[in-house]
Amino acid sequence: MNVSTIKDSRSVRTREALIRTAELLFAEQGYEAVSVNTITREANQNNRNAVQYHFGNKTGLLQAIFDKHSPSVAAKRADLIDALLATTQPVARLLATAIVEPLLDKLTDPDGGEAYLHISAELIASNTLGYSLPHAHPLQIPRETKLATLAAKQLTHLPPEVGQQRILMMNVLAFHGISDHARVRKNRQLDPMIRDTDFMASNLIDSITAMLETPPSSNTLQILKQRQGK
Repeated sequence: MNVSTIKDSRSVRTREALIRTAELLFAEQGYEAVSVNTITREANQNNRNAVQYHFGNKTGLLQAIFDKHSPSVAAKRADLIDALLATTQPVARLLATAIVEPLLDKLTDPDGGEAYLHISAELIASNTLGYSLPHAHPLQIPRETKLATLAAKQLTHLPPEVGQQRILMMNVLAFHGISDHARVRKNRQLDPMIRDTDFMASNLIDSITAMLETPPSSNTLQILKQRQGK
């Protein structure tokens, strides 16, 4: 093995160590609460500038975490949509299933899958993931064209403002529902049904389906009309 190969191998190991450490720290403490210095120290890196060297800054490291997990989630969703479109399943349930099931796979992904769920749940709450304004955010998340196209068609019966907010809310519900379950299922003091993953997943799909199908109330429409009239 030549010197260049050894350096490349060491660089890969350092990147992987920093990503794994950041995943755990961001998941446990929250993205904003964790400093670059803490990540470097916990990853056992002597070079204090390791994060800057490999990722540019903390945002670049966060991007690397999403680059590690998001493409596989998007690919699984696309494949699942293709499979479900060949069935007679209603579009709303098809969409809900495609949103939820690939995230469920992350519960059993030993390489940071659960941490990815917790990080995503935290960031989507503040819309850092940019679901409503994807071009205005520093993080680049794979565009899920099939999912977005089906969602847009499913929500044509709603005013655009209602449909846009429901797309954001169904993603919030999916990430938070599964992220919360990842912690709840480990608490043996809770009711077994609360900790049951299959039951939670089915109920979550039911809830997102209802969110997609339910027409807006007269109160929602009235508020929308009032706001638009200003």
